[in-house]
Amino acid sequence: MKKGMICLMLFVAAGWLVTGCGDEEKESTAPSVGVASIAPDTMVAKVNGKEITVAMLNQQINAMMQQYAQQVPPDQLSKLKPMLRQQAVAALVNQELLQEEADKEGVSPSSDEIDAELEKIVAQFPTREQFDTQLAQAGVTDADLRRDLSRNLKIRLLIDKQTPEGDEVTDQDVETFYAENSEQFEQPEQVEAGHILIKFGPEDTEEQKAEKREKLAEIKKQIDEGADFSELATDNSDDVGSAAKGGDLGYFGRGMMLPAFEEVAFALGTDEVSDIVETKFGYHLIKVTGRKDAGVVPLEEVKEQVALFLTNQKQQKVIGEYIQTLRAGALIEYGEGFKPQLPAPTGQYPPPQPPK
Repeated sequence: MKKGMICLMLFVAAGWLVTGCGDEEKESTAPSVGVASIAPDTMVAKVNGKEITVAMLNQQINAMMQQYAQQVPPDQLSKLKPMLRQQAVAALVNQELLQEEADKEGVSPSSDEIDAELEKIVAQFPTREQFDTQLAQAGVTDADLRRDLSRNLKIRLLIDKQTPEGDEVTDQDVETFYAENSEQFEQPEQVEAGHILIKFGPEDTEEQKAEKREKLAEIKKQIDEGADFSELATDNSDDVGSAAKGGDLGYFGRGMMLPAFEEVAFALGTDEVSDIVETKFGYHLIKVTGRKDAGVVPLEEVKEQVALFLTNQKQQKVIGEYIQTLRAGALIEYGEGFKPQLPAPTGQYPPPQPPK
């Protein structure tokens, strides 16, 4: 697992904000999808005298790109880069304003709150041991991660203080949204599956591809003899994102995967493992672990998602108004070429999506 995946876990756990991941000096030399050709210590912006650098901007863009990679087809993802850069600059400015205000108000999360947030991240891995191993491989220490979680929690607590009391989402709110938006909860037939991927590329010779196929054939033999699919996926799969979850891809419908992959997945029985499947990404073993028939998802299955969506909507308004107030009273300067061309976003990034 790369350092970016740990950052992504932090980004998701934080809800709408990521303030860092590990040592900033180390991060400044990492490959970037943002502004890699510009010196890492170049000033992007200055907020009340506190400088934001290109290294910090690249880190923010990378986290955003990884989150979007789970929602946007690869051929469209590159088109988002200019927009993401602008969003990232605005997010970093907003983060600095909120950190500054949290410090002024003496907002600080407790050790128990940090522990609880850390456990949310650990829970996204098959075991605690695998989390520790991936963290070490990423070059992120436990102290690094706890520091970043503390920063994010500090801002979340500050935002919570701005939320009016008695404005919580009720069961009636959830039921009303569900009834009035029933089309949002229609789902096609879906399968839940995991995979083990051994990648190959156009630079690989036929001999190299044959070696990779043989490697996957040996893994399949181990599975047939009783080895655990999830453990083998974590140890061997080249799909870093799903490998961290034992190969799990979650539920998906038709048209969401490559045709060759999808055809096999929908033909498999529950708990059945496929033979080797070839796609443009490489060789796969696929295991189906669940199925859902087409129909409307029952309210009980989406109740928490709907409540979270409605809560995020309410928070969007609060966050937007609060940050606008902070911006109005701050001195914000931008480095050459980094000033946003559109009004600066003030709320959640990316915006909450309705449950589907």
